[in-house]
Amino acid sequence: MDIAKIREKAKAQKKAEELVVDPVPQEEALPEVEAFDLSDPGAGVADAVGTELSFVDVPDSSSDGPSGLDLLFAATEEFALSTDGPSDEIIESPAEAREQASRQYLAFNLGDEEYALDIKQISEIIKVREFTDIPRAPGFILGIISLRGVVVPVFDLRCRLNLGVSEFMPTTRIVVCQHDDVSVGLLVDSINQVVNLIDDEVEPPPGVLSGLDREMVSGLGRYQGRLIILLNIESVLDVVSL
Repeated sequence: MDIAKIREKAKAQKKAEELVVDPVPQEEALPEVEAFDLSDPGAGVADAVGTELSFVDVPDSSSDGPSGLDLLFAATEEFALSTDGPSDEIIESPAEAREQASRQYLAFNLGDEEYALDIKQISEIIKVREFTDIPRAPGFILGIISLRGVVVPVFDLRCRLNLGVSEFMPTTRIVVCQHDDVSVGLLVDSINQVVNLIDDEVEPPPGVLSGLDREMVSGLGRYQGRLIILLNIESVLDVVSL
């Protein structure tokens, strides 16, 4: 017998088994119960169930004694909660755990790329103002400004990262950074937003970066599908080695 016939025979046998239905047993008739007189609550019910009933006195609910609920909720060690302490010390919400494990960065644009700095290293963001030139300064230093009596040098961040020279636009801003008690302004094309990045969203910098000094990059962050280059502020502001 070939395989096709074996399959047809098996299907026919399975179909025949599904059609077999076990007979439904007839329900046994319930025993008849004689009617009893409701005016005599003891006798009729006792006759019906075949058991002698006894009656007890129920205390009046208006009495001064403790109620059943009072007795149930009476203070006992067996019913003491195991978590008597503050709940906030026991349970930590996912949001709090994420906040503890994350860092905030200020994201900004330089050309078509998005960069970011640790927000703890930023003191303020200001609009572009007139610079005072510094003789024989490196090409990426635009000059100095006075910020509330403090002299602040301003770097063209594009030029510092070997990305060309910045163009002044209405969105151009100066990000004032603080490092080792020294304030330095970084000229950027535009400010995007403050982003939170957890450790799992930050990758180490690649071995090779096109046109960018690897020492100036601390990592790559991924935020909502965007790739953000995280800058190493210490290397960016290091002009002694130049």
